[in-house]
Amino acid sequence: MTVALAAGLIALTPFTAHAAPSRGFAYVWANQASAPLNTPYTPSGYYSRNSTGAVNTVVRTGIGQYTVRMPRLGLPGGTVHVTAYGATSHSCNVAYWTPVGDRLDVHVRCFTPAGYRANTRFTASFVNTSYLGGRFGYLWANQPTTGSYTPSTTYQFNSAGATNTITRGGVGQYTVRLPAIGSAAGHVQVTAYGDVLARCKVVNWYPSGTAQLVNVRCFTLGGALRDTRFTLTYARGIGILRTTPAAYAWANQPTTGSYTPAVAYQYNSAGYTNRITRTGVGVYRVWTPGMPLGYGDVQVTAYGTSSAHCKVDYWTPSTGIQVRCYTASGAPADTYYDVSFAR
Repeated sequence: MTVALAAGLIALTPFTAHAAPSRGFAYVWANQASAPLNTPYTPSGYYSRNSTGAVNTVVRTGIGQYTVRMPRLGLPGGTVHVTAYGATSHSCNVAYWTPVGDRLDVHVRCFTPAGYRANTRFTASFVNTSYLGGRFGYLWANQPTTGSYTPSTTYQFNSAGATNTITRGGVGQYTVRLPAIGSAAGHVQVTAYGDVLARCKVVNWYPSGTAQLVNVRCFTLGGALRDTRFTLTYARGIGILRTTPAAYAWANQPTTGSYTPAVAYQYNSAGYTNRITRTGVGVYRVWTPGMPLGYGDVQVTAYGTSSAHCKVDYWTPSTGIQVRCYTASGAPADTYYDVSFAR
């Protein structure tokens, strides 16, 4: 299968036993939180994909510690997002990712709100692209205490060919500048990076001239602002893996029973309109008509200035995508968030 590059999408290349590592994408739902230590397992093929055609695996290496193995994607670069899965208030970070031969290993850490490592299900996605065009960018914010800097050029991308930069505005407060792809629209995902007790989220995003500015805040698990490395992706009119089918939404009415999210900040590659319903305090269902929700990947990031955080509970064709949000201490909380689906 090949996805048309004219739409700015990633090509799916056939997998061969001796293929060199390549750019591309992968995702997994790590659904065996307490798998035997150091014993790889293969996640469900419905919720795991690798653009090379190879099969991803997951290894639990300790309590709340996992390595996602993505064969044939072992080139330096790209970006990773991770979201905790299930009805608990646990959260997960990407600790780091690195090539191992022709394989890419993505290391994940998961915690309780109290800061204890915890065996937790999660979703993880990776993309490494070089195709210009459209409005798409990502970066790894790798200097959390620096006032203003250009993050690693190996681990950043801008679909206009420009260089992304970051400014620190205070403890745990950052503004990401993505030149030449600015728009009062689109979607953002943010994930805290490192083996640290921290969470990060998007505060807001908006155009400034031709640039896109994205404000980010990072917190300790207890809710205090904290300088933290993070990964960030911005996309407009395309999924965060630059593939299709895909959908996203900014959930901007956290106490409303049922509503249509702001049109400029939602997308559905099938051409339908996404909707959101609130079923309880901090519990939401995101309806993405035309999306194959029996498959794929979901990522969620909380939105706003508070220390609240969000995660994916589950997704199915009959229930949509269920999202849960919590205070820093783990109590259910109504809050804004961004949600993304890709297959």
